[in-house]
Amino acid sequence: MSTIYGGYLLAHFIGEQPDGEQVYFSYSEDGLHWKDLNGGQPVLRSDLGEKGVRDPFIIRSPLDHHFYIIATDLRIASGKGWGAAVTEGSRDIIVWKSADLVNWSKPWAVTVGIDGAGCVWAPEAIYDEEAQDFLVFWASATEGLDGSERKHKIYSARTKDFVHFSNAELYIERDNHIIDTTIIAHEGSYYRLSKDETTKNITLEKGNSLHKEAFTAVTAPNLEKIYGVEGPQIFKLNDREEWCLIIDRFAEGKGYLPLLTTDLDSGEFRVVKEGDFDLGASKKRHGSVIPITIDECAQLLAAYGDGHQVLPGQYADPDLAKFGDRYYLYPTSDGFTGWSGTEFHVFSSDDLRIWKDEGVIVDLLSPDVPWAVGNAWAPAIAEKNGSYYFYFCGKMANGVSAIGVAVAPAPIGPFTAMPEPLLTMEQMKRLSIKMGQTIDPAVYREEDGTSYLLFGNGDGAIVQLGSDMVSVVEETMANIEGLHDFREAVTVLKRGGLYHFTWSCDDTGSENYHVNYGTSKHLYGPVTYHYPVLMKNAEKGMLGTGHHSIMQEPGKDEYWMAYHRFVTPLSRFTEGKGYHREVCIDRITFGEDGLMQPITL
Repeated sequence: MSTIYGGYLLAHFIGEQPDGEQVYFSYSEDGLHWKDLNGGQPVLRSDLGEKGVRDPFIIRSPLDHHFYIIATDLRIASGKGWGAAVTEGSRDIIVWKSADLVNWSKPWAVTVGIDGAGCVWAPEAIYDEEAQDFLVFWASATEGLDGSERKHKIYSARTKDFVHFSNAELYIERDNHIIDTTIIAHEGSYYRLSKDETTKNITLEKGNSLHKEAFTAVTAPNLEKIYGVEGPQIFKLNDREEWCLIIDRFAEGKGYLPLLTTDLDSGEFRVVKEGDFDLGASKKRHGSVIPITIDECAQLLAAYGDGHQVLPGQYADPDLAKFGDRYYLYPTSDGFTGWSGTEFHVFSSDDLRIWKDEGVIVDLLSPDVPWAVGNAWAPAIAEKNGSYYFYFCGKMANGVSAIGVAVAPAPIGPFTAMPEPLLTMEQMKRLSIKMGQTIDPAVYREEDGTSYLLFGNGDGAIVQLGSDMVSVVEETMANIEGLHDFREAVTVLKRGGLYHFTWSCDDTGSENYHVNYGTSKHLYGPVTYHYPVLMKNAEKGMLGTGHHSIMQEPGKDEYWMAYHRFVTPLSRFTEGKGYHREVCIDRITFGEDGLMQPITL
């Protein structure tokens, strides 16, 4: 069974500055737009050998299901100089091992370079299916057998565990100097890219095995005419038959440039235009990329992310709850033009940091929801007497939005939807309730156990839910007055004898989408507006922050807000940012005056 990947990890270094020659991580969901992890600081450091590393290469082992990083033992920032690095450099590679991309072993050094090798640069590895081991290869500057001038060549060795290696052998020698070789497998063939260290460009070869004599040249005009580059890395894009090659523009000091191809045999590479890719804040120098699963994406974001985003991928309108000893998130599936998604997922976590996708719980295009035809928006969850009630938005055949409800015996389902919507615009008109759309439900349970549904767009409203939780007591429905600048997504919690209302303002497609706050002595209002509690932080690239939910830690005076923002990096989508959103969670605090404090982003 094939592995489903949801993102990419780039391991790299950033340059010759004091801390630049260590291992850095960056994360991407499309392979072209990257965000720096760990606050732009090194994830791994080497205190061995030269006390610095360059050219980190990361690989997933099918033998022990661990990840390995191998890197050049070199630190130019120490002042040793390139001449000494070529002729007297370390013959070691530095290795790290991890089971999960987050918890890494201490580094160890392995001497792989032959006697007399001036250096061991840019080590890489590829798994050999036939031999069931790894071919590891690197560049060394060695003298000829006749004592002639040193020349860079590619050497190789074999290993299964990155601890024990076979003796090094010459793998590639050309008339010109050669360094920085990388290999990718596809459909039984191997494609090998290398830097010609004399002409400073990249060449391409193809072979039917990994044997050193198995490769022949492939003409790649667009690639070969780009000079002053090194460190080629190639990876397949997760969602299509296309490969991305990145090359380090060291001569211009610009970092990586991506090129794309849909046919490795053709040698035809298209340079991605400036503005159509984003390598993040730090300059990305020679590294490597691997595809990673959704679970691995979640682990990386939890360990090294910005402290706000919690779900990889595009989701919005999150409803956060805790049932038993586990947390649950119920978001809108996002990334669809015109907010046209049809499926609802649920995610679970035991720590509010690492979230597991428990799968689709409601699909509006299935026969299970006969009244809806699409536009799955803004869900909410509630529990009563061991049953779980999922309130959700969908459009009816007439194009008008309505709110439905589904019931399940567990937080992750299976959910059974009621055959008719719970709230409709026809109902609002009949009951004289002011409203633009019947959307955005939120559930509030009063101290006496009575449950209420808050909802609305344009104007907010509240209604008591029936004891069965799948009906409403119509005579209790009313608009909520005092929701200053209200757009949608009203919620309420009770603390200190006050009802604390929060609601979203502006438009979800606006970078100024935000959450306002007010209080009332009564559940039905009127509400006294105070100030915004969640607003954008343009300096950090956090825009469109809104459509939230608030969860109280059961039995504690602790609160969390889940919300969405525009997908980051912001350069990824130039249009339609309002339906390209990602989910964040932040802590809520209250001041000595008893009022909710604005969240600092």
